[in-house]
Amino acid sequence: MSVFKPDFNKSLKSDFFLNDTETVAKELLGKVLVKQLDSGEILAGIITETEAYLSENDLASHSATGKSQRNAPMFEEGGIIYVYKIYGIHHCLNIVTETAGKGCAVLIRGILPLIGIDKMKELRGIENENKLCNGPGKIAKAFSFDRGDNYKKIITKKLFVQPYENKVPANITRTKRIGITKSTELELRFLLKI
Repeated sequence: MSVFKPDFNKSLKSDFFLNDTETVAKELLGKVLVKQLDSGEILAGIITETEAYLSENDLASHSATGKSQRNAPMFEEGGIIYVYKIYGIHHCLNIVTETAGKGCAVLIRGILPLIGIDKMKELRGIENENKLCNGPGKIAKAFSFDRGDNYKKIITKKLFVQPYENKVPANITRTKRIGITKSTELELRFLLKI
């Protein structure tokens, strides 16, 4: 794996996030999430697992019951983030997709850390690099995301996604989503084998 250098000039533009949610979920694989903390430290990692949550015919989506205070970011125009708490404990990072009013997002489920690994270990309180970002709650903690980050644009110099070596991944698997009880038949989970 070559040395990765964060470069906002190479970041995905806002129109990428306006595409249909399944496409965004799949095409985010192999891209790098970059976040600059208030301290100035940079955190970055390759997105290896995503799940799409749709605006229609998807009862597992937070938007299925209509707009609420909790899920309101999902109904904004794509290109912002939506963070929610699961089990009252763990935050989960989502990237909002499509046009305003739709109610769709992509959950980031897995990341391979590239930059800021020591800081991620500190934030997570663990040393095992392989377990830093292998789950949505772990990612939010390792990258220091919480509900205060709701509505933040993912196309700024402090928070963006960029390609990794301009490669298009070929080894992508599509499966049913996990950890849900509704619309379990939908194959909207995407994984990248690295």
